[in-house]
Amino acid sequence: MLRKLKIAQRLMLMIFLMLAFSAVIVLLFVNASNKQKNYSIDQLESSMLDLEKQKLKVATHAMAETLSEQLKMQDSIPDEFIMQQAVENIRFEEDNSGYFFVYKNTINIALPTKKELIGKDLKDVSDENGVYYVKELSENAQKGGGFVHYVFPKPGVGTVPKISYAEMIPGTDFWIGTGIYIDNIDNAKAAINESIGTIIDQSLFKIVLIVALVLIVIVLPLLFQIRRSIVKPLKEAIDVSEK
Repeated sequence: MLRKLKIAQRLMLMIFLMLAFSAVIVLLFVNASNKQKNYSIDQLESSMLDLEKQKLKVATHAMAETLSEQLKMQDSIPDEFIMQQAVENIRFEEDNSGYFFVYKNTINIALPTKKELIGKDLKDVSDENGVYYVKELSENAQKGGGFVHYVFPKPGVGTVPKISYAEMIPGTDFWIGTGIYIDNIDNAKAAINESIGTIIDQSLFKIVLIVALVLIVIVLPLLFQIRRSIVKPLKEAIDVSEK
């Protein structure tokens, strides 16, 4: 089949094959980069979530120990008042969305963000997915501590996923808990995803630019030179034969 093609056509076919090969290489690079990016982000998200869980656990345990000591030292002041004052002004996370809450079983004792719920039994409160988060946190606290995943309204944002941890306050029948909104992790994940995507795009642009330069500066002139080195002697030979 190739014998039926002219030399110029064969060279054009070679150029086409080289372009196709370059395109395949670029596509493989993009596919591999995206897979690596997704894997890295998933691993990072998992690590960030584990880190946040550890942070919640350590912070809650520290507050539980601190409240336990405060309650022992101040017998003349009601326990509820001491705990309410202790957690009133504590905020964490960059958006100050983190806070502590205290319960006795499922009865709220301290809740800085919604003081109207203090003294109420919230055992029947659930999120939109049917998770009775107060009840589950109470059960986990009595088992030695544990996490609960649920969705919860975040001021200015709406209902977003949240994870909370609770444990008993030593020497009492109260438990303390805290939580973080997972959208903080999602925001960090999105920012990292954008940064990695920018790096991949820049690398892809460099690869395409290098391939284009190689084709234009080296390959095409070389092919034309090859064509010329073949066609010119043949033409001269034909001319001599005709003469």
